Amino acid sequence: MVKKTVASALVAGALTMGAGTAHADPVEPSGVVPAQAVPFRHEVDKQKALENMLNELGVGWANGGAAGTAIGALIGLGVGCVSMFPGSLAGCMIGTPIGAITGAIVGIGNGNPRAQQAIQEYITTP
Repeated sequence: MVKKTVASALVAGALTMGAGTAHADPVEPSGVVPAQAVPFRHEVDKQKALENMLNELGVGWANGGAAGTAIGALIGLGVGCVSMFPGSLAGCMIGTPIGAITGAIVGIGNGNPRAQQAIQEYITTP
């Protein structure tokens, strides 16, 4: 009879050797077959998607991103300084960048609603 440890070692060795010897050759194309369209996928070049995203973000920044960043930074500064111990700068240093980032995201989104779609298109473009 085989002990459990020996059987476990044999199974682990077989799995390790089996996984190491697997090989698959690339599939050779057979003739000219038209590519099928993938549903919900845009056929856009990655560079064009990047340029579109940066352009839309620039429009959003010009239409409200800078103001949103300033307002968010001030709100974050106020909330951070008030919520922490008086006299401690830790809350101010944490609240200001968090408020600025949040304000920029909201300001750009309100300034140009197409910015979010451009970001998603860039991320999903292969």
